[in-house]
Amino acid sequence: MMKIIKAILKALGYEIVKFASGVPASTHTFANFTNVISAYEKLFQENQQFFFSANPSRTVLLARLRGTPPSEAYFIIKSLFQTKDVEGDICEFGVAQGETSALIANEIRESEKIFHLFDSFAGLSDPTTEDELKDDIFSLGSMNAYKGKMSYQKNWVLSRLDAVEFPQKRYSLHEGFIEDVIAHEQNLPEKVAFAYVDFDLYAPIKTALEFLHTRTVKGAIIMIDDYDFFSTGVKKAVDEFLQANVNYQIDVPSSDFGHFAILHKKQS
Repeated sequence: MMKIIKAILKALGYEIVKFASGVPASTHTFANFTNVISAYEKLFQENQQFFFSANPSRTVLLARLRGTPPSEAYFIIKSLFQTKDVEGDICEFGVAQGETSALIANEIRESEKIFHLFDSFAGLSDPTTEDELKDDIFSLGSMNAYKGKMSYQKNWVLSRLDAVEFPQKRYSLHEGFIEDVIAHEQNLPEKVAFAYVDFDLYAPIKTALEFLHTRTVKGAIIMIDDYDFFSTGVKKAVDEFLQANVNYQIDVPSSDFGHFAILHKKQS
């Protein structure tokens, strides 16, 4: 029975880890994590430096994140707060298993913003010559070996949105590689206030940024994950975009918080 349970959890992207005492490590880790987060948020509230309201579901969702460290997640939450009055919808490009999607949905649930989620659900596309392997995160040995990796089921994302009680009428799931979706879909967002881009490779990131440039207004924020990490194509796509479009300000936080860049649109 335990083998079956482990196999199911592995298929969902989870695993059971135990201490020598036999107590599941995940139990201790989760309790410690939620304690730190609760104390951290309370400290900032007491010092009136907290930029968003308390949310009882946030600590659980932060603890469940995979691939996005909690420190980076707080930049996502902060960006959502900063753009709450900016005209436009919320987008996530590259949703994976939907853990970050659930976090975002939970933060905007009380607003009226529509949530657009983009993913191929077929894993990474073909890398291009701009994509050189910088950080071999899965120890595969080459960039080409990553084609098709990081593929997750669409139902996982839907179940995570349902778990945070995000209304179905307020989100659209766009399935397919981004260049095909933009070329053929009709229900794309007309305006975007905040976008989180996690496409890992040069070509899809370039396509997403060029699309967002036509849909964002002054005050909008675009976060790009894996900047100067994994594939060299991520940084190259962002840097080329900024060279061609001067109406953005880039902020690259310390790598202690993760590997990402934040673009603030200064003018429409």
